[in-house]
Amino acid sequence: MQNRIFLPVIPALMLIALYGCESDKKIEANTEAPERAVRVGTVEVVPVTIKDMLTLPGETEPDKDVCVSSESAGTVVWLGVKEGDYVRKGQLIARLDGASSGAKFDRAKAAKKLAAEQLRRRKELLKKGVLAQEEYDRIKAELEQSEASLKEMMVNVEYGIVRAPIAGVVNKRYIDRGERLEVGSNVVDIVDSSTIKTIVNVPEMDISYIKKGQKVSVSVDALPGKTWEGVIDFVSFKADKFSKTFETKVITDNSAGEIRAGMLARVSLLRRTVADAVTTPLSAIINQGGERIIYVEKDGVAQVRTIEIGVIEGNRAQITKGLKAGEKLITAGHTMVEDGTKVVPQ
Repeated sequence: MQNRIFLPVIPALMLIALYGCESDKKIEANTEAPERAVRVGTVEVVPVTIKDMLTLPGETEPDKDVCVSSESAGTVVWLGVKEGDYVRKGQLIARLDGASSGAKFDRAKAAKKLAAEQLRRRKELLKKGVLAQEEYDRIKAELEQSEASLKEMMVNVEYGIVRAPIAGVVNKRYIDRGERLEVGSNVVDIVDSSTIKTIVNVPEMDISYIKKGQKVSVSVDALPGKTWEGVIDFVSFKADKFSKTFETKVITDNSAGEIRAGMLARVSLLRRTVADAVTTPLSAIINQGGERIIYVEKDGVAQVRTIEIGVIEGNRAQITKGLKAGEKLITAGHTMVEDGTKVVPQ
């Protein structure tokens, strides 16, 4: 009787145990979350033409910068300019006391005129035989002396007058009225910046791209967004001993007066043009372990590529190895994936 009671129970326990094992397997399987695909932005790689530009830092200088000095000693009795004034070439800037002795100058002119008239009359008397040759020679010598004195005074007067040797702006005035000057004393600095020179130093490896008369683009850090056309005016024939660079001068029209001397500038010129270049945004490139990598999407999976970079223009870089035209480059979300990550292009 007891055997008949327990036999049906054993199969039931076995079924419960089997069901429990199966349930555990289902629970374990359900706890393994499926891999989630990462949403990414992609663009198809299309070959483009890219420019290889050379940009060099430099500094601006005025085309002409002259320090005007006094050619004679004296006291400043008249001063006709102040800092910031525009002056014409030859314009009177200052006058010293030696240049204001008009009475002495007038007397010297009168003495010369009188000596010339006396010589003319004595010459007539000499022809008539009334005047001795010695008397005529004396009057002639007096005239020559008067002419020499007048010429010397004219020189002194001119030396006491300071004129502008060039047209430009008075950038600095060193003197004031009533001040005593010596020969060689600085009077004013005159700057002509209607044309601006930009001085750049070209590396030895790039000197073959630089030619006199070549057109370039000039920009200054103080005026962002603006560019001016410049022309290479001079390329040094000798490299600097220490930097191994060649001094190069670029001239730019500055008639509007926007560029000032001493500004930091950048000179850009075209080295070469690369046609059918495979490019990528610089933002899509990742530096990893000393290598540059990008990700491309293929069949819903991210693939890593190690690349080599060529020409850089603006925010794009030429890829010389590791990327082909027609591939799907991941440009957004690329920092969230690894090689083999499932992705969903947007």
